[in-house]
Amino acid sequence: MNKVINICFSESAGGSFKHAISTKILQDNQEVIVFLDDLSQGSIKGGVNIDQRINWYNTFTTENQLKPAAEYDIDDLKENYSAFHGEISKVHHSDILYLWYSSSREFCGMLYVLELLKNRNLDIYLINVKDTVIKRKEIEFKARSTGEIIPENIEKYAAAKRKLNLNEHRELLDKWELLKKDNSILRVIKDGKLESVDENYFDIDILKYTPKEFRNPIRTIGEVLGKSEERVSDEYIFWRIKELIKTGKIEHNGKFGVIGMEIKISDEGHKYLSTDKDAMEIWEEDRKESEEEEEIRKKYRHQGIMEEKIDIAKKLKDVLDDKTIAEKTGLSIEQVKGLEES
Repeated sequence: MNKVINICFSESAGGSFKHAISTKILQDNQEVIVFLDDLSQGSIKGGVNIDQRINWYNTFTTENQLKPAAEYDIDDLKENYSAFHGEISKVHHSDILYLWYSSSREFCGMLYVLELLKNRNLDIYLINVKDTVIKRKEIEFKARSTGEIIPENIEKYAAAKRKLNLNEHRELLDKWELLKKDNSILRVIKDGKLESVDENYFDIDILKYTPKEFRNPIRTIGEVLGKSEERVSDEYIFWRIKELIKTGKIEHNGKFGVIGMEIKISDEGHKYLSTDKDAMEIWEEDRKESEEEEEIRKKYRHQGIMEEKIDIAKKLKDVLDDKTIAEKTGLSIEQVKGLEES
């Protein structure tokens, strides 16, 4: 039986496949190779260069910079490049390759693999996870990346595989060559096609989820990651927040990059956001929801304070007169007297 090698492009996706293989969800003839680097971000001009990739990674790990817990560090990156190239070189001509993709990160990784294998005559199948919709109890789920697939559903997605033909293979390699010729540091999927875009591509998304009042930047980042159709790393959004602060479109208080820091949209940022009518509508709606949430919080805070005052007043009824209790608790005399009737 021919060996099936699944190639995926994130730690989360690799973890799902390794679990599926170790628990026999997938057949014994299947293996997984994982490539970690997110080639949708950072320069690839002239080709993928490990030193250049490390320099880009350092953009997110400099001192006093907002940064989440990274998926991998520089040593992991170096080790993965070495291991990945070693595993790719060992692929036998009888092996069947499944290349899993959907997001721009995975698409770029797939093109890189095709470049590495361009002189090999291999059976290659492409699996776009967006081609499969999983239904469960009338609810439809469409994965935005391979990492969102649970191990038990891998075979359902694999059923949508399609063999890479010669013409498409050439087109994909030509696309990769074009991407390597420009100076872009960001690549996204637009209308089903992978394109180089300006580094400020997500700035409007960041601003439309940044309120007029200070709040934790994690809320903004979560909104962007959760609601954007295009998958993007949280590290990239953190970096763009820093750039927006530099250009005066976002204000911050607290030490930059430290827990407790807060951000809000500036007048300059609001002016910039207003150039996008749809984004402004979302910002206004988000602001209304935030105000409603704050009103609810105030209501419950007030209710909690009132209950505490009433509890204290009840305990003082046997030792103090109503006027003194009212002065000490902040309740009105009528409220204190009403406690006798309750």
